[in-house]
Amino acid sequence: MAIKDDAEQLIKDLRNKIDELIEKAKNASGDVREEMEDTIEKLKKQRDKLEEKMDDFRIKNEPKIEEAKHHLKNALDEISKAFEKMFRKGPSAEEKKD
Repeated sequence: MAIKDDAEQLIKDLRNKIDELIEKAKNASGDVREEMEDTIEKLKKQRDKLEEKMDDFRIKNEPKIEEAKHHLKNALDEISKAFEKMFRKGPSAEEKKD
């Protein structure tokens, strides 16, 4: 699922950026370090909210996704049967009985 992968990559990138800021803040002086630490805390809160929303989305939509997969598989099976029937030659072109 591309959206899931994109969201997970976004969170991973955000974590990496926060880690970079933490390292930079260690080398900063007084007021600059304090400002950076405030920014880091705000970013961590935003990241946590994003992770929570992503988890909620996943929990709410997982059953729907599984149901859609089931329906898509059934449709694919039907299309495959129709395809086989269409390209069979001679008397065997009649539908097989299961």
